[in-house]
Amino acid sequence: MAWLMAGLAGCGFQLRGSAALPAEMAVTYIQGASPYGSLVDDFSAALRVRNASVTRQRSEATAVLRIHESKVERRVLSVSSAGRVLEYELRQTLNFSVATAAGQMLLEARPVTLSRDYIYSNTDILGKEREDLEVRKTLQRNLVNMAILRITAAQR
Repeated sequence: MAWLMAGLAGCGFQLRGSAALPAEMAVTYIQGASPYGSLVDDFSAALRVRNASVTRQRSEATAVLRIHESKVERRVLSVSSAGRVLEYELRQTLNFSVATAAGQMLLEARPVTLSRDYIYSNTDILGKEREDLEVRKTLQRNLVNMAILRITAAQR
């Protein structure tokens, strides 16, 4: 068993979520999104979990996480023989970069995209609107976690 652990440690294997952010991101300013929007909230929570603090003052920051674009698209996947929508696909793309406060790029701008499918019913419209909202929230949180994983992987 010890040889397995040594082999995994030697190849750089880490348990998910155990990778640390770059030290420059100790105090991060999030630029380019609505300062009170859910995307900033999700990034703030993800950064705090990884022992980074988020500031609303750029002058206090040691790093800037810039959100260049966040785009959500919804498209029809399938329809019934009567022409009613049966399934939708939600796709969100987030384009972001990270730089130090001095302007040195830690991670060049790059997109991250995720999509989720869900079934739609015309008979339960209120329930499906709530489901759509919940799918959007979950999709965005997963996208933010993917972005954070990209940031941690870029420092290696």
